[in-house]
Amino acid sequence: MRNNATCLGETSPPSGRLLSKRATWGVGSWVALALWANPVAAQAPTPNARDISAVDAARLYHTACATCHGLRGDGNGRGVARLGTPRPRDFTAGVFKFRSTPSYAPPTDEDLYRVILRGVPGTWMPAWNRLLSEAEMWALAAYIRGFSTPSELDPPIEIPDPPEPTPELVREGQAVYAVLQCGQCHGVAGRGDGPSADDLRDDWEYPIDAYDFTRGNYKNGSTPSDLYRTLVTGLSGTPMPALERENLTFPGGPDVDVTPMQQGLDPERAEWVGAFVAAQPTAVELEAMTEGEVVALVQHRTWALVYYVRSLNRPAGAFYWLFRGNPDLQGTGGSQ
Repeated sequence: MRNNATCLGETSPPSGRLLSKRATWGVGSWVALALWANPVAAQAPTPNARDISAVDAARLYHTACATCHGLRGDGNGRGVARLGTPRPRDFTAGVFKFRSTPSYAPPTDEDLYRVILRGVPGTWMPAWNRLLSEAEMWALAAYIRGFSTPSELDPPIEIPDPPEPTPELVREGQAVYAVLQCGQCHGVAGRGDGPSADDLRDDWEYPIDAYDFTRGNYKNGSTPSDLYRTLVTGLSGTPMPALERENLTFPGGPDVDVTPMQQGLDPERAEWVGAFVAAQPTAVELEAMTEGEVVALVQHRTWALVYYVRSLNRPAGAFYWLFRGNPDLQGTGGSQ
């Protein structure tokens, strides 16, 4: 993709509250700051009306981002060799994991802002909410968009209000997880150790790990709405696809072969999956449903999966909180 950004020297002074001295800080300093920062609120960001010039935005990017993401936004900054995995995102490709738009569509400015604001847990990308002003983060979002030439922007998906996370809904999600065979990558228990996990690669052929759901603290946000957004939009550039309507309108009934869905499950869970599928609408019944009924079924199954994934989270011990800023110790892979 064409690089539309103006390249200025890395030694240019930053705008706003960033100090030029910070341009010399190493990766460890940013990690320390990421650990120090308080958790970020999940509410949607609101654009700040204060303007930051294009020149100041470029200087800000070169001070705060270029060490990892590169002066040209190609993910080949001078600090990459020390980072290991996951690799910094190549902005020039125009492919972003964390979006509210359909799979492989360009992100909205709000999506870019959200990642800058919150950071990406389990990676070297810190939350910048304690280091930059709102206006500076919006300026960075606009500057990063300029590294690629996006097509016409798609509107973000609509996220319905989350239902109550009842035990029954979580149990249904366990069955949906099995029917969709999420365990092939993420493992039967959600630990990222499925039979396909060792062979996963991203679109740039870098090895990438299936996420261990038991760790919680998900990269794209941990609220139910965050996980719903992740499931429905997918993680572009990775093997994690968007959950499409056709995935979630799987037919049920007593004649469906559930054997592939039961692989690796203990007898009790395998029996539950079989009973769940047998009780679901058949292909004929699905065909007879109204559009509203189909939409309701898809949303119900999606929320069930969301709450089941959240139920897999295990409380983190002292070792996790001590080393959470080091992705090598956490086993994350692929590109941010």
